[in-house]
Amino acid sequence: MITHEELKKVAALAKLSLDGADLDALAADFGGIVEFADAVAGADLSAMDLTEHDEDFPLREDVVVPSLPPEEILSNAGESGGGFFVTRGL
Repeated sequence: MITHEELKKVAALAKLSLDGADLDALAADFGGIVEFADAVAGADLSAMDLTEHDEDFPLREDVVVPSLPPEEILSNAGESGGGFFVTRGL
């Protein structure tokens, strides 16, 4: 089970403020998520062929094609610099 202190650290990273009632509800939610993840991680996949795919939906060949020029791609950017899109934090 996740502790209130661990939740407070996660909340601080996400810039959220939580009170006692929120912490209790969030701890219960996180607990359910962790239990589900544990159940999925413990699933027996030995009988499955993970490389098998449906022949009705064949995979396409990987084909290398030229990309658009960076200047053309960045022409739609609100702001760019050094050949990259510029983003601003919230």
